Amino acid sequence: MTDVLTTIMRAYGRDLDVESSEKIRRYLRTLTSAGKRDSRELAEYGLAHLRELESPDRRYSGC
Repeated sequence: MTDVLTTIMRAYGRDLDVESSEKIRRYLRTLTSAGKRDSRELAEYGLAHLRELESPDRRYSGC
């Protein structure tokens, strides 16, 4: 999991704060518990989730 998180931070281009890091870790744990095991795929999903956390797409806010 640490390797995946490192890959996500490199792709994102900056270090994560503690809160964002924990959210990504929780999200990755959820994915792995659902059967996702490929580290490349986990990194892609994690990066997409991080980008959505940082700047949510208002079209999908549920409002």
